[in-house]
Amino acid sequence: TFPIAEPFTTKADALLLDRMLMLLGQGKSFSLTGEPGSGKSMLLKTLLGNLEQKAFRHALIPYAGLKQNPLLREICEKLAIDTAGRSSLLGRLHKAFSRKEDAPYTVLILDEAHSLPGESLLEIFSLTQDPTHRTAAASVILCGHPVLEKTLAFDIHAAIKTRIAARLSLKPLHEEEVADFLRYRRKAAKANPELFTKDAMKLIELDSKGNRRVIMNLAGNCMDLAVIRQEKVITDELAREVCDQA
Repeated sequence: TFPIAEPFTTKADALLLDRMLMLLGQGKSFSLTGEPGSGKSMLLKTLLGNLEQKAFRHALIPYAGLKQNPLLREICEKLAIDTAGRSSLLGRLHKAFSRKEDAPYTVLILDEAHSLPGESLLEIFSLTQDPTHRTAAASVILCGHPVLEKTLAFDIHAAIKTRIAARLSLKPLHEEEVADFLRYRRKAAKANPELFTKDAMKLIELDSKGNRRVIMNLAGNCMDLAVIRQEKVITDELAREVCDQA
């Protein structure tokens, strides 16, 4: 493994990132769905890195399947909001999110949001409005598996749907993008540009179906096997053997 200063970004990723930044700039909430390993977490990290620190503050909750009170408590802790005392956590968050001049705008990112208990959705989205100033108090980003779309489609969540300005999705990489992804990672690691043959990359592309995490796993397993066999190039035969074992 090696550090990546800038993540691999496709044209579709760049458009999504611009759209998300625009939505947050307008004080709106949205959802982001994609299969596990499609790159949602990396895209969210890039999004947060592009937010102006003085203008925004954020709380990233990696697992939204917590019960109501633990979820609210974790949000408070992430934002350094005092939880001591008798007042409710929800009341403390409403007070903390109330818009003030020069105060940073709050962004809540709930990852694995398809696991978010239904009773928590209304509470979370109640934080997005400041009734005193009749303006947006915070933005919520629901991030999770495509099943999240089906969950939000239920009539019981009709009030929530009206507060989600956009439903965005992250698609698998196309054939050319898989090859570009592998080349990008090799360049970042200062590896041999010809480490994988074209046929080997094609096999990885077909077997991974464009899923970034699966691509990384298959490519890593190919390199492990090449080291064991003292081979310097990942051939289609070697890649086929790895893909058959996956």
